[in-house]
Amino acid sequence: MRSDHSAQSPAERNASAGPGTSARRRGRPVYIALFIVLALIAAQTARLGLSGLYAQLGQNETEQWSPGRSRLPESAQIARAAKFYTDSLGYVADSPWALEGAGAMDLARMRISKKPREALASVREAHARFRQALQQRPTSPFLWANLALTKLYLNEIDDELFAALRRAGELGPWEPTVQQTILFVGLARWQDLGPELRQAMLQTIRRGAAREPRKMLEIVKSYTRFDLVCAIEEYKRIAGSDCKNAAQTAKPGAAQTQD
Repeated sequence: MRSDHSAQSPAERNASAGPGTSARRRGRPVYIALFIVLALIAAQTARLGLSGLYAQLGQNETEQWSPGRSRLPESAQIARAAKFYTDSLGYVADSPWALEGAGAMDLARMRISKKPREALASVREAHARFRQALQQRPTSPFLWANLALTKLYLNEIDDELFAALRRAGELGPWEPTVQQTILFVGLARWQDLGPELRQAMLQTIRRGAAREPRKMLEIVKSYTRFDLVCAIEEYKRIAGSDCKNAAQTAKPGAAQTQD
C-alpha cells in the first residue's frame, strides 16, 4: 500500500511544495545571471586597474630620465618604459593613456635611431597610436599636438596636420608643452599655413611669453624667426642682442611674418 505522498503525481507534489519553493526555483536562473554579471564587472575592473597601474609605472619610469629632458634617453630606458605601456595595453587594448605613452616611446626611439628606415617605422607607429587614442580622448590637446608632430616627421603636410594644430591650440591654449610642440611644427611649415593658422601661431607665441618664454624663444631661434617675437616685451627682454641683430639685418618694409 502506497503512502499518500508517494501516490501524488509530480504536478501534485510541486503544488503541495508551496509557493515559496516554486518562487525559489524560478529565481535561481536570475541569481546565476546576476552572479555572472558581477563576476564580469569584477574582472573588467581588475583589468582596468592593472592597465592603469602599468601605465603609471611607465610614466614614473620616464620621469626618472634626465631633468628637463635636456639629454636623450638611452635605449634601455626607453625599453623599460615601453614594456610597462605594452603590459598596460595587454589588459586594455584601447587604453588612451597607455597608447599615448607607447606613442611617446615610439618618438623617443625615433630620436635616438641611427637607421632612417627604423626611425620612420617608429614615427608611423606613434602616429597610429595617437590616432587610436584620440578616439577615446578627442579633447586631449597633448594627443592632438603629438599627432601634428608625427605628421611633420612623416612629411605629410595635409589637412590632418592643420586640423591637429588647430585642435591642439584650441583645447590647450595655456599648456606649455602644447604651446611648444605646435610652435615647433607651425614654424617648420610656416609657408604652408593659411592666414588663420598663422594668426593662431602668433597668439600661441604671445601666450607662451607668460609661462615659459625661454623655451618658446629657443624654438623661435632655431628657425631664426625673431620677427615674430621681438615686438613682444617678454621676449625682447631675454632675446637682447638677437633682436637688435634681427632689426639691423631686416630689410626696410619687409613683411617677414608672412613669408
